[in-house]
Parts: sequence; structure tokens; C-alpha cells
Amino acid sequence: MSGPLNSALAGNEPAALEQRADYIPAEDLIAETAPDSELFKRVVRALLTPSLKTIVGPRGCGKTHMMRYAWIQCQKDAVKPFAIYVSFNKYYRLEPLLVSRASPPDEFHAWALGLIVLATYGSIEFQQGQNNAVVDLEKFSSFSKSDLERLIGALERNQPLSQTELELAKSLTISKVQYLIDKACKLAGRTRTVLFLDDAALTLTPSYLIELLDIVRALKTSSIAPKASVYPGTTEYSSRFHTGQDSTDVFVWASVESPDYAVDFDQIARCRFPDFDRLPSDVVEIFRFCAFGVPRAYLTLIQAFNESKARTQQAKVNQVVEDHLSARLAEYRSLSTKVPKLVHLLAVGEDVLHGMVRVIKEVNASRTDVQLTIGIVKDELTPIVRRMFQLLVEAGLVYDADEVKHGTPERIYQRYIPHAAALLTSRALTAGDLGGSLRSTAEAISAKRAKHPIRKKLEKYVTDPSSLRELDFALPPCPKCGAKRVGEVQKFCSNCGTQLVPVSTFDACLSVRIEDVPGLTAYQLRQIRNELPHLKTIRDYLALQNPVAELITVYGFGRRRSSRIADVLRSFVDDFLS
Repeated sequence: MSGPLNSALAGNEPAALEQRADYIPAEDLIAETAPDSELFKRVVRALLTPSLKTIVGPRGCGKTHMMRYAWIQCQKDAVKPFAIYVSFNKYYRLEPLLVSRASPPDEFHAWALGLIVLATYGSIEFQQGQNNAVVDLEKFSSFSKSDLERLIGALERNQPLSQTELELAKSLTISKVQYLIDKACKLAGRTRTVLFLDDAALTLTPSYLIELLDIVRALKTSSIAPKASVYPGTTEYSSRFHTGQDSTDVFVWASVESPDYAVDFDQIARCRFPDFDRLPSDVVEIFRFCAFGVPRAYLTLIQAFNESKARTQQAKVNQVVEDHLSARLAEYRSLSTKVPKLVHLLAVGEDVLHGMVRVIKEVNASRTDVQLTIGIVKDELTPIVRRMFQLLVEAGLVYDADEVKHGTPERIYQRYIPHAAALLTSRALTAGDLGGSLRSTAEAISAKRAKHPIRKKLEKYVTDPSSLRELDFALPPCPKCGAKRVGEVQKFCSNCGTQLVPVSTFDACLSVRIEDVPGLTAYQLRQIRNELPHLKTIRDYLALQNPVAELITVYGFGRRRSSRIADVLRSFVDDFLS
């Protein structure tokens, strides 16, 4: 037997399952892809079109996987366009430049274009027999690969640039990069190019986001079609970038109510777990529903079930679902650390989430069918309230199920479905079943759905209706006199004139305590606390030259467990700053 599930069934500790598509080798990514899903095929088709698209979806929904899959397919099929894949997930390393350099937008501009040029070389190198083509492109463009790598490395380390690097940074222009891409496309024997720009949300640095979206818009030509992946909640578009005109949104999130949902998700699981079909059907039904349309979550739930030491299946499932919900809520709350101005919206949003679950449970207690959907009158969705819901959508805690019209006079309702794990842990689907067995839960999940959503005023979902009326962004006060800020871009206190220094989000990430990182077990945290007392924050962890070698010194930590802990911490940093 082979694969994680086989190892678990054999009683051995399973190998770590790589959940982030960024780190899966190209050959494994193709083998672990289920390309027959209608959603997958629709998104891949959109990625290959000659128009500018923004790929929108919460974390873990498969944006990176689909982009990398489309890129690999283009490399292997001469009929498809020439494809370039570049990830901006290291953008946060340039954040300190915002307060230490005179012209950070110019350096970010050079960094972004430099990455695109290197990715262009990478696409050419990936094709067999094209090794000399990169040398030709370097001569053609005057952009040496090694010089670009040194420039990007210096910018990411916040080092001063040499005279040569400064000249190279100034020479990186939109027109030159367009010319280089067209030349590479011609060398590859293709007629047009699709440019996949992954992790383009740049949530933590709005000023960089404006620059990147301008680059995306400017790179678009009749032969070059950029595709940028963004988040639905925290991405703030600039006044110069117009979604709907400059680009079309492609929403990447499967609904648990989709008729193809079960088939598509089971295909994904079979690709990663060869013995997936040996799992109990009720457990599969519950985990599939609990994944809430996020493939990464489905794989995580199955792996956690396999690794659980609980004595019964019921106990394993309950623990795994509760842990999954706790991790999702912790990730959602972490947005307040990344973007402090959103703290009020996040707090009220979590209250609304629990209120939706509470109301659904009350309704299901007196029904024969199952209700999952909440309808909010569109008139109640003011811009600030809509932003609050977008943050819940970005964290994957609420699914946006589009609008529906009801009643006379006709009203438009925005439909939302709260996270399945929140519904299951509250027994909102099986309100009349005190036992809450796996069988009854699985039957409730597959039961007939209510035809219409629950229609109540938004204030019915919060504990204090005034919290909705007072909903606003939170701005940090003056550090000297405590006076409130009057605007997001205010640089000096209006009361005492003290300069208001922006808080570095990168520093905020480094200050997160290891104990607050979601995904680590109580045993792992206790062992780290007892045997590695110096390892208290993410800053301490990143300072380790060889983290796995340090972790393996802890009693009870083998190589695999140490690697998994390192993966959890590494993924937390990437997610926090992406």
C-alpha cells in the first residue's frame, strides 16, 4: 500500500500531506489534479482566454492550483497559448521599504517586472530543447538572468542597491517587458501569451497593490492577457483599475449546494488518498460538507481523521470538525492583526455568523426539510455592512449564494450560507436529534433543502443591534495624546501634532506568539514550551537557521512531526502575509 491513508490504515505515522499548491512539484501536481470538475474546467477555460481576468476566491479554494495546472498544460500543448506563471507571495518582504526608502513604488515596480521577466525565462527553460533560447532572450533584452536575481534578492532583503542594480531597476519598463514576452512567445511557436499573476491581492500593502494593478492593466495587449488572483474581502482596488471594464471577475469557490459537489470533491480526494473509498460513507459525507467548498479543507479533514487517536469514529469526527472550525475562526480573527482598521467589522461579522447559525437551528427544529440559507434584504447591505460580509467570505466562513427576488412588492435578497462546520458543531441541521449520531448527521446533510431562504432583518442576527449602526473602520489613536485619527491617510495628530507612524504589518506577523498559531496541537505546544523556551514568537522561529533540526531535539518529536510543525509555521507566515 502507498499514500497517506494507507499508512494510517497500517497503523504507521503518515507522511505529511502537502496542502499548498505552491510547493507541489509540477509532475505531482498533474497527478493530483481532478480535471473533470465543471468548476475546474470553467476556471481553466477563463485562464486561457485572451482577456484580462481577476480570479477571486477565499484561501484554499484552488486558485494557485488551477493557475499552475493551466501553466503546465500550456507548456505541453503547442495549440494552447504561451503561458507565464509568477507568484507575488513574497511581496511583504518589501513592506519595510515603505518607511525606509525615498521611492518604494519605483523599487516595487522594478521587483514586480523583474519577477515577470524571470518567469518568462522559466517558461522557456521548461520547454525541452529551448535552453539556448534564454541566452538569446538575455541578449535581446539586456536583462541578464543572474543580474535580475541579484536585484530581486537585494530588494527582498531591503539592502541598498549598487549603481549597476539601480540602472537595471530603471531599465525595467512596461514596454520592454511586453516586447520581451512577445519575443519569447514567438520563440515558443505560439501566437499569444497568458500571464498568470498569483497572490496579487497584496492585502497588507495597499500602496503596492495600486502599483501592481496598474502594471497588470498596462501589460494587457492584443497578444498578452494577464490573469490576477485576488481575495474577495481585503483586496482594495485603486481608482484607476475598474473591475467589469478593465477586467472580469471569475469566482472560484464551489457551493456545497451544487449538484456536482460530491462527485467533484471525491475525485479530488481520490487523487491524494488512493484508498479514499475505504473511508466510512457517513464520515465522507460529513467531511465533504464540512469542507464547505474548499478542497484544501477536505484533504486536511481526512488527514486529521486518519491521524486522530480517539477511540471511536464519532469522537474522531467531532474532534476534527471542532478543530477545523477553531482554525477557521482563528484565521478570520487574525485579519484584525494584519489590517487593524478592520477590527470592528471582524468582531461584528463573527457575531453575525453565530447569529445566522442560531437562527438556522431554531428554524430547522420545526421543519421536515433542512434550511441552510439566510436572505438579507439588499437595502440593508450598506457599503460598510457589505464589506463586513466580504471579510466573512474571504475567510471562507460565509458563502455568497447570489441574489434572489421574493414577495410583492418584489424585494431583492442577498443569500448567504454560514460555514458548515459552524452548523454541525451547533447541531443546527439536527436540532431535534439529541444524540447527533454520524448517521443522523449524514442523513440531514443529504436531506431535501428548504425552497426559500430565511428572511429576517439583519439586526436579528446580532446580539446588539446598535453594533450594526455604529459599524466603522478602527483607526489607531495618537500614541502620545490618545486622540482619535480622523482619516486613514492622516500623518500627524490633529490634537498635538505628533507624527503618526504606520505600524509595520511585517513586524506584527513576527510578533505573533507560537501558541496563537492555528494548527498546532496542545501536546506540540506543551513540548515546545517546556523544551524550547526561547521559541516564543514567529520572529524566534524565523531566526532559526535550521528549524527542523531544532525541533527534532524535543522529546517525542521525530523527523516527520518536526517537519509537519515547520510546515504549519511556514504556512501560517505565508497565509498571514499573502
